[in-house]
Order: sequence, then C-alpha cells, then structure tokens
Amino acid sequence: MGYRHGFKTEAHDLALELRAKLGVKSLDRRDPLALAALLDIPVWSLSQFVDEHRKVAPLMTTESKGFSAVTVFDGRRRTIVHSDGHAPGRQNNNVTHELSHGLLLHPPTPALDDVGCRNWNQDIEDEAGWLAGELLVTPEAAMAVARGQ
Repeated sequence: MGYRHGFKTEAHDLALELRAKLGVKSLDRRDPLALAALLDIPVWSLSQFVDEHRKVAPLMTTESKGFSAVTVFDGRRRTIVHSDGHAPGRQNNNVTHELSHGLLLHPPTPALDDVGCRNWNQDIEDEAGWLAGELLVTPEAAMAVARGQ
C-alpha cells in the first residue's frame, strides 16, 4: 500500500502524544482499555453477550477465526465489540486496531455489500493497522526486544 505522504510520521507522533496523555513511557505496555476510556469509546467482549445470544458462543471457540472485532455506530458514537476468545495479545491488537479507526476518523460503512460480501477498504484497514502497531509497540520497545533487553 502506498500511504499518503506524511502518514507514518503523523501516526508515530499521535501514538507518542497518546502515550504521554496516558502517562505511559516508551518501553511500557500500553493497555488498549485505558486508551478506550480516554477516548470515551466503550469496549464490549463477546462473552458479555453469550447468555442472551447463544449463537455468539461459536465466534469465541470453534469459529474464532471468523470474528476479531468490529466498531458499532450509533449515530457518531462508537462502541467496540471484540472476541475475548482470542489470546490476550491478539485481543490487544484487535481492540487497538478498532480504536485506530476512531482516531483516524474513518467513516462507518455497512459490514456487507448488496450481495452479502464483506465490505473492505484496504487503504483504511492498512492505516488502522499501521497506527495500531505504533500505539502498541514503540520503535524503542521494538529495538529493546531485538537487542534481547
């Protein structure tokens, strides 16, 4: 993907700004739920729906690869629903990816198109993926891991 000019620098700077607001140093783990709280974006896990909606359970177990996370809109208000059937690191990435869509003000789109296929905008997904990476692992932390520190 060809990111727009300056996007990676903007993403890096935004990640540093948010870490500062959260009081998280560059080598510290950043909790996605703390960022969600700062942004006033509620985060729900699938397990919270299982008792009322039994059909959700397979998305956490046998069909867990079929669903990671989604942003649900009510007007302009965002809520994130994610699969807590995934490993903790994957959950952190899933939630942070969805938060990145919010930070980048990506507009809502229907989940499926007119023929029932998933709507997918690779450019938007790539931007959210890049920002999520910046939010989760700083270059300093990546270098520390590479050095075995």
